[in-house]
Amino acid sequence: MKKIFTLMLLAVACSVNMQAQEYNLFDAEDVDADGWLWFDTDEKIEKYVGLCNEDDYKIDPNGKLIQLVYADIVPDYPAAYADSWFVGAGTDGEIEGEGAKTGTIVLPVSSGSMSENGGGIALMLPSCKSVSFCISAVGQMTAAVKASKDINTTFTNYNTLKAYLTGFMKLCSAGVHNWTGIETFHNKQGDETDYTLQSDEPIYAYIINTTAYRELMIHGIKVMTTTNPAGIEEETVAGKDKIFFFNNTISLNEEAQIDVYNVAGVLVESAFATQLSLEDMSKGIYIVKVGNNTRKVAVK
Repeated sequence: MKKIFTLMLLAVACSVNMQAQEYNLFDAEDVDADGWLWFDTDEKIEKYVGLCNEDDYKIDPNGKLIQLVYADIVPDYPAAYADSWFVGAGTDGEIEGEGAKTGTIVLPVSSGSMSENGGGIALMLPSCKSVSFCISAVGQMTAAVKASKDINTTFTNYNTLKAYLTGFMKLCSAGVHNWTGIETFHNKQGDETDYTLQSDEPIYAYIINTTAYRELMIHGIKVMTTTNPAGIEEETVAGKDKIFFFNNTISLNEEAQIDVYNVAGVLVESAFATQLSLEDMSKGIYIVKVGNNTRKVAVK
């Protein structure tokens, strides 16, 4: 009986530990008390939102965590955009109506009902526990959620996890909505493409507006990861490997190997030195590794 009780305690401890390993993808100073990142300031948009690789129609491995994807509609290819002053639909479905959110990522319309060529956003996730959006609309909306485990996949070849239809399977009706449970979607095909966004490894999400005549408006996002992004400890430790970061420059107590990675885990800079400037790097989040210590830094 004692053995069984001990095993039960171990199971509970493991469960608690597993639940504890959950981290917000975005920096604490940028999210609200509930962990939501709102697109209501230019500073947050500049820090987290950028463009995909538009030449190759893929995720930009050196880009931001959230990447805008143009609508694949000739000849204009309407662009998705982010605007901290843009006011979305209110609870009544009217632009700037009661309860409307200020600060928006706007996804352009598709060429036809449920056509998967409207504007989109791609998420570069180092791991994923859950994904939620706050959205608004002036009428019934449809969308598609796609994913890939390969950063080199073109958006047209992403696997479909869920496609919303018109009628009773719509994404939402007019108003303001929290879109949750996205991490549980899967294509139910029973093959190697049958997976969800939940992952302890890097995974890439692609959300498309498939609605004709109506833009999809995204005001906030909440992403929880299974590990602190890239396994980072927020506080560096004392000693020779302590990492200092000031004015976009990495400084060490003594000469050592410095490796700098982007959020996709790609090595983008390396040197054996006491200092390394990141001044010429694109603005965004990077991972600095020195010996056994790592630190997340923001190039501004």
